[in-house]
Parts: sequence; structure tokens; C-alpha cells
Amino acid sequence: MTIFPCRRCGEVPEITCYQKTITLTIAVICHECSNGRRYYQHFKDCDKAEATDGVIYLWNEAEAGDNPRWWPKRYDYLHNIWKTQRREATE
Repeated sequence: MTIFPCRRCGEVPEITCYQKTITLTIAVICHECSNGRRYYQHFKDCDKAEATDGVIYLWNEAEAGDNPRWWPKRYDYLHNIWKTQRREATE
């Protein structure tokens, strides 16, 4: 998934993942903006890839929610989540 740049300074933030417990991974975006503020997003999941996708989604929602370039990726992400949850509910 594409990480959108910060809407204030244009830099693309880095993602840090670390394992909290055996079954829990936390993905973190901590962006030190050139305007002097720190912007922080985090997402917890059992899988490192899922945690990474979750934190990217949260960052993109905050930074590019009104950007039409983000809409197809947002639709794909939400559609996949919905299909997964529906499949799990019927099993």
C-alpha cells in the first residue's frame, strides 16, 4: 500500500514495527514534521503485514482523506476487510 506524503511538509514517513507479545505486533508511524510538530499513528494486529497495512491506512486517512488519488486504494482496503469479516462470520 502506498504511503502518502505529509500534507504539511511533503516528506514520506517511515514505519516501525515491533513485537509487543508473542501474538501481538504494533506498527508505528512517528513523523517529525518540519513545522516542529510530531505526528503519530499506531496499529496493533497479530500479523506484521496486517499491522503495517493498518497503520498505513490510518496515516493515509488522516493525511489524504480528501485526495482523489487515495480513493481507489481506500475502496480496495475497505472492500477486502469487509469480505474477510463476512467470510469469518459465516464459518
